[in-house]
Amino acid sequence: MRTVTKGFWRKCGIDREITARSKIGGAIFLIVYIFRGEYKSKSEDLLRRAIRLYAEETQGFSDINLNLLPLKRPASGKPYLEGCPLYFSLSHTGAIWGCLISSQNVGLDIQEERKTNFKKLSDRFFLDEEIKFVRDHGIGGFFDIWTRKEACVKYYGTGLRDIKSFCVVKDGKLTEKIDYKGSVCFVGAFELEKNTKCAYCYSMEGSGLWIRELS
Repeated sequence: MRTVTKGFWRKCGIDREITARSKIGGAIFLIVYIFRGEYKSKSEDLLRRAIRLYAEETQGFSDINLNLLPLKRPASGKPYLEGCPLYFSLSHTGAIWGCLISSQNVGLDIQEERKTNFKKLSDRFFLDEEIKFVRDHGIGGFFDIWTRKEACVKYYGTGLRDIKSFCVVKDGKLTEKIDYKGSVCFVGAFELEKNTKCAYCYSMEGSGLWIRELS
């Protein structure tokens, strides 16, 4: 995992400033927008701002009036902006707000490592191979698995009821390719800062992830 430097675009693993438009070429473009600070009163405004930036900088259009598109929150499933062709997934922890956006389905989870009864939670929510991974790697291993599984259930919009329907560990190691009831997705991880775990789920193998800090 790579730590993200604040203040400019960064592709995970690439230490140079870039522009989004120069990287378009048919590939699926995943961008995580990060805001640090008090977000609870302005989460929806941050979402609309992030989607507007994504549309302008990767899709080349800015004629969508996002303020006119209603935000839908179905009882089961994923929130969405009605009439918007883009997909997004929200997550927050501590003073960090995050939004992953793409032209295809995505899921995002961000968690601060905190004191918790991780062994009990593992026994309740994880499969046998994942439980063994936690026993071998401790609380850090627990959050490695938890964020990946959360990102996947957000991707599918199913919630925790399906969290034991797939495994994110194979042969003792975290795996990127996930088989979920016959459907395949991919999961990766990135690091924002120490003791904060971040995972994302996406549909096309090899898709690059970019992070942008919002001020």
